[in-house]
Amino acid sequence: MLIQSPVSSEAELLQSSDQATSFGPDQYVLDWMVDHRTDTWTTVMKAITTLGNTTTLFVVATVVTVAFAIGRKWRLALFVGLGSAAGSLLMVFLKELFGRERPPMPERMIDLSSHSFPSGHAMCSTIVYGLVAVALYQASSWVRSHVWVLLFAPLLALSIGISRVYLGAHWMTDVVAGWILGALFVAGATWMTFRPDPAEPPDSLAAQQASADTPQNTRTDPPQDPPDKS
Repeated sequence: MLIQSPVSSEAELLQSSDQATSFGPDQYVLDWMVDHRTDTWTTVMKAITTLGNTTTLFVVATVVTVAFAIGRKWRLALFVGLGSAAGSLLMVFLKELFGRERPPMPERMIDLSSHSFPSGHAMCSTIVYGLVAVALYQASSWVRSHVWVLLFAPLLALSIGISRVYLGAHWMTDVVAGWILGALFVAGATWMTFRPDPAEPPDSLAAQQASADTPQNTRTDPPQDPPDKS
């Protein structure tokens, strides 16, 4: 009679360890993606996922930051540049903190060594493209008049995240967490950078300057009394 060895092979242990890190509908979504892979979709997803690569995001953030700096829009330049760098560092910290393994290699079409949670592509693409969208809204009257163009940023981040699950690089929950964390980061950075300043006292120098710079409307502002010549 054959006795089965209690020690599994290294590959089997690795695979079982990877599968144990999935929870909720993770495995179901990954299996569905694998079952519906085609050569065409694989080519498309590999192209889309490059838009969330570290190199691509670095180039985008750098070009936009430099463009704002050349235009002497320093606050917007710092908003995009420092925000993108801080978001990337936060993502790396969270990966090391959670240490979650990626999906098993048979389903994974990309060989990666870093941890899985949260998805760096999903989180950082949401942050970088989101910061750029907010900065363009602040800087351009044309963008403010055509707000629909800002939809490009979230749609791009969504597409990049989906490509990561399709390629087996991440569990679905890695990507969803990346989207949520990225959106919260952009919202927080926007509030901190562009929140309205507290109201100045009426007799303060800033209030006097604002009043002097505000043009009067002769139809809505009450007429001023003539000077007393008595």
